[in-house]
Amino acid sequence: MDIPCPGPGRAPQGAPVMLSRALQVVLMWLVVLVGLATGCTSAEQRHQSLPSTCTHTLTRGGDVPAALDTASPGDTLCFSGGDFTDTDVTVARSGSAVAPIRLVSDGGTVHEVQVRADYVVVEGFTVAGGGGVLLEGTGITARNNTVHDTQQGGITCHPCTDSTIESNTMRHVATNGIDITGERITVHANTISDTVPRDGGDADGVRFYGNGHRITGNTISDISAEGYASPPHPDCFQTFDQNRPPTFDVVISGNTCRNVDAQCLIATGDQDSNSGAPAGSPSIIFVGNMCANNGAQAVNLRRWPNVQIRQNTFSGPNLTRAVLIIDGSTGATVVGNTTTGARPTVEVDGSSQPGSHVEDNSPA
Repeated sequence: MDIPCPGPGRAPQGAPVMLSRALQVVLMWLVVLVGLATGCTSAEQRHQSLPSTCTHTLTRGGDVPAALDTASPGDTLCFSGGDFTDTDVTVARSGSAVAPIRLVSDGGTVHEVQVRADYVVVEGFTVAGGGGVLLEGTGITARNNTVHDTQQGGITCHPCTDSTIESNTMRHVATNGIDITGERITVHANTISDTVPRDGGDADGVRFYGNGHRITGNTISDISAEGYASPPHPDCFQTFDQNRPPTFDVVISGNTCRNVDAQCLIATGDQDSNSGAPAGSPSIIFVGNMCANNGAQAVNLRRWPNVQIRQNTFSGPNLTRAVLIIDGSTGATVVGNTTTGARPTVEVDGSSQPGSHVEDNSPA
């Protein structure tokens, strides 16, 4: 919760009006130091600039439903101020590819954001207390939002097509920082930390299902399994095939995973081994990531064929091997990876050997 701060250079209530300039400076720095010590957040610190292209500026939560119900392609709805804490921002009207509807906030907090429409941009919001950011449609963008302390996940895009989730911050959200299902979704430069389980579930960074996704440059950290009656199984990236669409042509690159208590990547095909994916084509390309997780392995493939694991760096205090490939996860490529601490890089069981290509890993 934000704690209001006195404005910079403002004397405390009851102080004499006439102060020397030197004393004003001293008081200003005292305010700053007290703010740092107490964790207060000033309006200036929270503020993000609104664009000059606002077609409607909203300052009261009660005005939001009517504005959203009448939004048209090309409109920019700007949310300004702190009167939206209990507001659900629900969008059912679509923009167009050349004229999306933009919802832009100066950083104020809303309860939840729901978009069931096409070509909508959600930018600059703080979302807390509700279901997070729930997206469904084509051409949706969620950018520069902060999502925390939700009852569901952080940002969920299900199902989405040709959509983008970038430069958002998720902390202490329930179950998943980001959860995507659909086609050609970009997940780029997001920060996820301290995900927590709900209703006995897991606490993961990113879950992904479908095809054509590009998951790049994200940082996922500090997801613990400790302190729960039913401990979760925290992973940075997870996919599985139970009642999910086939997952293929997914690139996961340039991400950082650290201090997460299970795997960096886990893919399990316990229903049908992801058999709906095109035969022989890469299902997941996992390349150039830095994994410093706390599990017994960084990558775990079970009944999940055709994964490429290349040029990654693996470390962690509990690794017994970096990459574990088992139960018919055939056609895997494991090339050019580095594992610290003299632990072996890859273990492939006999059922997964057909079509596998393992070379140039350090150590082997």
